[in-house]
Amino acid sequence: MSALNRYVCSFIGILLLGIVTGCGNLKYMVLKGTSIENPPVERVKVYVKGFPVVSKANVVDPNAALGDSEYSPGRSINSLAEVGNAIMVISRPSRIEDLTRSLLRELRLDQLRIFAEFDRVTSLTNVRQMPNPFELVPPEDESAQLEISGSVYLLSQRVEQRFSQNSTSARVELVIKDLESGEEVTLPPMTAGISMTFNSKELEEAIAVFISTLLTQKTLF
Repeated sequence: MSALNRYVCSFIGILLLGIVTGCGNLKYMVLKGTSIENPPVERVKVYVKGFPVVSKANVVDPNAALGDSEYSPGRSINSLAEVGNAIMVISRPSRIEDLTRSLLRELRLDQLRIFAEFDRVTSLTNVRQMPNPFELVPPEDESAQLEISGSVYLLSQRVEQRFSQNSTSARVELVIKDLESGEEVTLPPMTAGISMTFNSKELEEAIAVFISTLLTQKTLF
């Protein structure tokens, strides 16, 4: 074997070793800066403080993107909302005011459901499962290690006086409090393109799965 071939083989071996080692060092983003070993050696004991939901709608002018001849009553509100221009944002009444219960249901599972991709979510079929790294405990439990809270900004559309049937996105902001040190970290907001029937149980479930997805995101650092 020539010196060049030996060098190439050695380089590839070092590269593969680095990849394998790096994958083993993946750590949870929500544990960054906490006193908890990362990755944890056992399930992290957590409780959920609250996840209020703010529901808004873009008021859309379909004529801004469509000629009058194309704006016909036969077109759906959702299709008009997709091509129209937003001119303002207003509050939209919703029964989904807090995600705490839905999130608790997700976190009680032995296998957490997470989205493989969340740029465009139209159903709960494109999910995968992973072992749940968290153990739910009551807020008064002295063994609790993390307090999880946050907020959800749910967006949909309104064309003239009619609201669209589907949501357009959900933006989640997570707040993680290390109960040992008292340190609180607010993670950068993340948005999922969740386009599902507004106010439905399926939509509520999908947002809870999205929160689970964010809680289990890993990074190499």
